[in-house]
Amino acid sequence: MDDEEKSKAQLVAEVIKLRQRVEMLEEELQQVSSQALNDVNPDVGKYQEMLEQMDEAYFETDQAGNITFFNRAALEMVGYTADEFMGMNSRQYIPPDEYDRLFKIYNRIYQTGQPALIFEYAIIRKDGRIAYRETSASLLKESSNNKNSTFMNLSRDITKRKLYQEAYKENKRELKIQSLSLSESNTALKVLLKQREGDRADLERDVLSNVREMITPYLEKLQKSRLSDDDLALTHIIEANLTNIISPFLRNLSITQCNLTPKELQVANLVKEGRTTKEIADFLNISTGAIDFHRNSIRKKLGLNKKKANLRSYLLSLT
Repeated sequence: MDDEEKSKAQLVAEVIKLRQRVEMLEEELQQVSSQALNDVNPDVGKYQEMLEQMDEAYFETDQAGNITFFNRAALEMVGYTADEFMGMNSRQYIPPDEYDRLFKIYNRIYQTGQPALIFEYAIIRKDGRIAYRETSASLLKESSNNKNSTFMNLSRDITKRKLYQEAYKENKRELKIQSLSLSESNTALKVLLKQREGDRADLERDVLSNVREMITPYLEKLQKSRLSDDDLALTHIIEANLTNIISPFLRNLSITQCNLTPKELQVANLVKEGRTTKEIADFLNISTGAIDFHRNSIRKKLGLNKKKANLRSYLLSLT
């Protein structure tokens, strides 16, 4: 009878018989020894030899997670002997905190039949050391509808890479801590330097104030007294030397720190702007003579009364 003439029921019955025959053949094939299998199909031995030569770990597990097949690289990865590893359950070499995640991955493979291409997880070697593997897993097609499903796994050891990554993260974390510590130290140093600058400014003001209040008045009084020409020359030398000593302090002070009166500050700021004596007098509504008096007083307080320095240039140089 041709296939076209067969009823649908007959075709279904024949398919069922063929499936049953295939299952019987598969069971018989599993009972054949490996040597006999090689005699029947020499390619099987060739493929097994290829598996043994692979650097990647290949292993198979049943639905419960028990090891059912493995190659040399799989043994090297876990450190167990072949007898110890055969039949071992994955719970025995996978950390508890990893197991739930892996269970979900393999359950999804079983439910969908779709492989999981690449996922990482830790394992515990026989010597207790933690190692890391990168794995792809899929369901053996022949067992996809079988309660005793087989999972095929291909893994490679990524322990060195993971350790390098962890070391990099740790170094980065330490560098961040050191950077933060350095930043805090810099902030503290800036505060200290600012305080030192303030202390130095206070010291310079104290020196200027002491010179003006405790030395200059007596030196001027001495110069106005009846002194011999030699003694008078000595007072001028003393005055010049004092001016040289305090002049660096003056340059580090702002105009407001030079003990100028409010009117002198007005005149000094107008001089800085480049105004002439007449322009300043008109602006302040006072005589040019009064402006000259204030200018001379400013020069004296700045230590310029015996120098040919330009007053405007000097005021511009002050911070």
